[in-house]
Amino acid sequence: MTDLATQFAAPKLTRSNAGLERYVPTDEHPWDDRRASHLLRRTIFGPTPAEIDSAVRSSPDAIVEQLLTEQQLPDPPDSWVNQDPFTRPDSAERRIERERVNQTRTWWMELIANQGMSLTEKMTLFWHHHFATQAIDVRKPQLMFKQNTTFRQSAFKNFKTLVLSMNTDPAILYYLDGRLNRVGRPNENYARELMELFTMGVGNYTEADVGEAARAFTGWVVEGRRSRLDIGRHDQAEKTFLGRTGNWNDLSATNIIFDQPVTAKFICRKLYQEFVYDIPDEAIVDQLAQILRDNDYSLKPVLETLLLSAHFFDETTIGSRIKSPIELTAGTARTLGLEVGANGNLTAEFLVDQATDLGQKLLDPPNVAGWQGYRSWISTNTLPKRHLHTDKLVDGKSHFVGRAFYEMQTMDHIAYIKTFPKPWDAVELVRSVGGCLSAFPVDAAREELYLSVLLEGAEVYDWNPDARGAGFRVANLLKLILELPEYQLG
Repeated sequence: MTDLATQFAAPKLTRSNAGLERYVPTDEHPWDDRRASHLLRRTIFGPTPAEIDSAVRSSPDAIVEQLLTEQQLPDPPDSWVNQDPFTRPDSAERRIERERVNQTRTWWMELIANQGMSLTEKMTLFWHHHFATQAIDVRKPQLMFKQNTTFRQSAFKNFKTLVLSMNTDPAILYYLDGRLNRVGRPNENYARELMELFTMGVGNYTEADVGEAARAFTGWVVEGRRSRLDIGRHDQAEKTFLGRTGNWNDLSATNIIFDQPVTAKFICRKLYQEFVYDIPDEAIVDQLAQILRDNDYSLKPVLETLLLSAHFFDETTIGSRIKSPIELTAGTARTLGLEVGANGNLTAEFLVDQATDLGQKLLDPPNVAGWQGYRSWISTNTLPKRHLHTDKLVDGKSHFVGRAFYEMQTMDHIAYIKTFPKPWDAVELVRSVGGCLSAFPVDAAREELYLSVLLEGAEVYDWNPDARGAGFRVANLLKLILELPEYQLG
């Protein structure tokens, strides 16, 4: 496929001149399958043909309203989530901890791959990246599950409330040594990351501010699955933080951080990178930050404005982001209609291992800054692995990933193409399949290529999805499209 990859490179993109004014469908920019699939690609993992068709027959406003509707919490992975972690685990208990962390990863991946029409899973992963916490260091699966639940409950609610939750989150208190932070011996790890990575960004505070914030956060300890303030360990003396002096604690120090205009800009910049493009348009970020401040840091108005804006639906935005490994692995499985789970086409464990091999391990980002993302997702090492992964999904062959052997059930290729509007019309079929799997239009060259693979020399009018061998040709078409450079973009 190398020559084809060169020939059919995704088009070069420029930046949008559109603003946050509401997108209004026009003849030039219609509400069609391309824009509907763009909205869904950015907000859920791997939209299906049926979901795209349903979205086209609906409206952007209705779809965004559905995406931003609060969801019920899913059932937990097991009853151990309600038990206190081991206090001083021996080697056998360490093994149990590792197994439970793996179980939590699998549970989460299955939720991602089988999700409904909701922004919850995308935002849960977004917050996991933002407040990056490594299970390998925390070593207490109950606390990682509890943190995931907090992200899920706070998915698109209030940013300030979420930060306050993270200040005393048991997993973060372990990961960034907050539980060791006490009067007379302040630990600066959390205070530094709170300002540098979570709320303000480098250059907006001093080293003295880090030390004073650390004093404000003293006293929090973890007991079992919960955190509590040990007042005897808290520094109750005056502190001067970001130019203000007082007997600050975690709540008042956070209030001071959120009084800084840069805080709203910082998180809106990251939201822009998540939903639009990795290099932010600062004018748009400033406008989003004003909306966030006007709404007392409620995220929903910001997301609603962005996802319904002309800027979001502009041609330069569509297909401008590189898919993360989880978007590539779980998203492809979902788009292809594969059932993920113990009795499905493939297991969530397989997707976890594949995403890990491609550089994104759930519950274990590389460090407190999260995943680097953007162009780091694609390399001479990972691109062939991405192609191999999508081939595996289409073929459904059992195989090894590292030392683990995974059995897969072959997808029903004919049943899949029959989820498109006109599966008996070869031309309409390749246009629909190509449009569903790619963010870019199926131009004349791509249409000719897709038809040559689907028909294998036969005439267009001879195409019959129920004919012998049709499934094999559909599989080849799917593998071709999934290996083109543009499939790496979404």
